[in-house]
Amino acid sequence: MNIDTDNKQANAAYKMLESILLARRGQREYLVQQTAAFTDALFTALQTVIYECQDRGLSELGEPRLIEHPAGAGRRALQVPIEDWSVLFVPLPGTAWPNVRDEAQIPGSSFKEQCGRIAVFIGSEPDAPSFYDFLILPNGSWFAWGYGWPRQGSTLDQTNFKQLAYELLASFVKDIHTTWRTREQTQLGVAMDARKRVYTFGLPGDE
Repeated sequence: MNIDTDNKQANAAYKMLESILLARRGQREYLVQQTAAFTDALFTALQTVIYECQDRGLSELGEPRLIEHPAGAGRRALQVPIEDWSVLFVPLPGTAWPNVRDEAQIPGSSFKEQCGRIAVFIGSEPDAPSFYDFLILPNGSWFAWGYGWPRQGSTLDQTNFKQLAYELLASFVKDIHTTWRTREQTQLGVAMDARKRVYTFGLPGDE
């Protein structure tokens, strides 16, 4: 066994590991910062818009509520009550590649890069799937997609978050509908529980 050759090969492998991991570390740190900044700007805008709407008489929009995320590090979710249901925005811990099987129609190269993500849910049931997403991309831009309402922004600084918040709320109110559950799905325990709902949520195309 040639010890010098082995050392050279080990050093070469280490250099490759170091290069990849340090690059990913820098990208992750940047994405975590960008996602936090995007989240803060979006949540602030949503709260501002809701209070403006309430002041103008729209009592159907309830008090927005910030919820501490179990992952810590200052992460919080935002619950936005609308009539007797709510929409929940949850920034997800970590970074990952977008899933090519998802509906997000972003440029193909972006599927090979890590991104930050904010998932949006209807209601607060633990098994509820997200119906809308914000992806924060490594180049500082962002992409939002769900139920046929795609939006793309170049950078955080160039994004009008207040306008985005108004458009989001209008889209939710216009497009999300409720349908009574069937008789077979309408259980007495749920019907007598004020915390439960005996209807299901629908989105465009579900009719």
